[in-house]
Amino acid sequence: MTQDSDARNTALAWLTRLADAFSAGDPSATTDCFHPDGWLRDALALSWKFRSLEGTTKIKEYLSDKVKPGSITEVKLYENAWVHPAFYPAGKYGKGLEVAFTYKTPVAHGRAFSRLVLESLSGQWKALSVCMTITDLIGHEAIDHEYGIPSERNETLSWAEVYAQRRALVESSPQVLIVGAGQTGLMIAAACKQLNIRALVIERDERVGDLWRKRYPTLVLHTTRRQSELLYQPFPATWPTFVPKDKWADWVEGYATYQDLVVWTQSNLVGLPVYHDESRSWDVTINRQGQQKVVHPTHIVMTTGFLGRPRLPTLPGRDLFKGNVLHGDKFRGGPSYAGQRVIVVGAGNTSIDICQDLCFHKAKSVVMVQRSVSAVTDTDTINKTINALYADDAPTEIGDLKFTSIPMGLFRKLRQDRVQDAWNEDAAMFDKLRKGGLNLYMGPDNAGIPLLVFERGGGYWIDRGGADLIASGAITVKQGAEPVKFTDAGVQFSDGTELKADSVIFATGYTEMRDVAKEMFGEEAMARVRPGGIYGLNEEGELRFSHKPTGHPGLWFGAGGIMIGRPMAKQLALQMKAIELGLMSV
Repeated sequence: MTQDSDARNTALAWLTRLADAFSAGDPSATTDCFHPDGWLRDALALSWKFRSLEGTTKIKEYLSDKVKPGSITEVKLYENAWVHPAFYPAGKYGKGLEVAFTYKTPVAHGRAFSRLVLESLSGQWKALSVCMTITDLIGHEAIDHEYGIPSERNETLSWAEVYAQRRALVESSPQVLIVGAGQTGLMIAAACKQLNIRALVIERDERVGDLWRKRYPTLVLHTTRRQSELLYQPFPATWPTFVPKDKWADWVEGYATYQDLVVWTQSNLVGLPVYHDESRSWDVTINRQGQQKVVHPTHIVMTTGFLGRPRLPTLPGRDLFKGNVLHGDKFRGGPSYAGQRVIVVGAGNTSIDICQDLCFHKAKSVVMVQRSVSAVTDTDTINKTINALYADDAPTEIGDLKFTSIPMGLFRKLRQDRVQDAWNEDAAMFDKLRKGGLNLYMGPDNAGIPLLVFERGGGYWIDRGGADLIASGAITVKQGAEPVKFTDAGVQFSDGTELKADSVIFATGYTEMRDVAKEMFGEEAMARVRPGGIYGLNEEGELRFSHKPTGHPGLWFGAGGIMIGRPMAKQLALQMKAIELGLMSV
């Protein structure tokens, strides 16, 4: 018997027990399929919510009113060229087994991904994690693709005429208004279109992608190409591993065209949108290239980024300092800083990118101010980690299936279990950084960079040669002190020292997204949004309000990087469709 057949037979045995428990509507028997350390992630499948439950006690309690006869049916092993039962090393649990399956609920098609381990007490394979999500609503399945020829429609209209008719309907009567034509907003619009939801996107810039074109010249995506693909649209095989920002800007602009999305550029909201609870609709005025348009969508989705305004400290003495002061958001490349003494405040991705660019363009001195701690990983290390999920020879949706199926709470624990391995893996790089005076850590609670991405969206960097520049002294690190005031020649710090400078660049992050939302919707509307940060993780390790109900009916936020935005785009569209059909409460 081959290893593959062993894996498949073991998977089928466990899946049969699970299917029988579902069929009987037995929460206790269902829970018995989980390891005592197990996790259940419910992504709209059982509750129209996103929940992560740890341990069999919580799982059983959660399932007590959800697993009933007929609630989960047609449980089948899910297999294709890239997904099939397979053993994998499971750390302290020894050998693990991946199992994917499909199922139906009374209203939806679903897909799940499970990771099994052997329970020592019973000797049975049980689930360390099961993630159940919905893929389509029964009777309202997403459009796959069209033929694109007139005979399909029994008419002789050209494609341009068909698109013009569809565009006119979206523009006159949008169901969803998406504010921001970045990759997150465009993917949500694409998911809406496939679910026959009319979505209009507005963008303040002249062209889609201009937000990226205006960034500093050396910027490249920090995620690999397979991880960075947009929904429904893979990259060409010749695409770079890490995509330069201008190439990415053009790709995003092309995506809007190739996905037949309706985007108004040079457009922004006028005044505060007004929501009517009785009609469940908004009154929204839009300035479109100087002309005012009024629309009445059911939903508004804010996709202006998970960050607010650039955070530029207001230090005393600014009027004394004769040099340049700017936020990293306004940095446009190193050539104009040749021969200058430059202080860069901050020690994350933006800071190290700017510092390296300044060194390359012959700045006289470059000082990175690290006020606390930073998490750093090597490019090759992060590539290896990402490629294990997002392989070049597999569709991106397979990586999404595997990655989104890991409850963040479990992911945190697995990362903590191997923290020493992480220190050892990049030991040479860490030695260089410590030699230069950098204070390092492995993220909050030793959980690593991935959790920083989801919790803060900053506080780390992926090294592409910065460690060598720091070790050599080309980049000087000033550690553990805050800038407190400007002097006529530079900056004074909290430790009493002063550094002379010709330019000071603050790579100090951004305000919270809620601050921008208050400006656009007003205090009264935002008071209905649940308290706390909009971006980040809640106590169960789920996203707070991104791509999920906020407390204000008809108001949504799409926030986070591409690896969040791509799989969650359809999840958001499915929620809006379910509300329209009366399956999900507002």
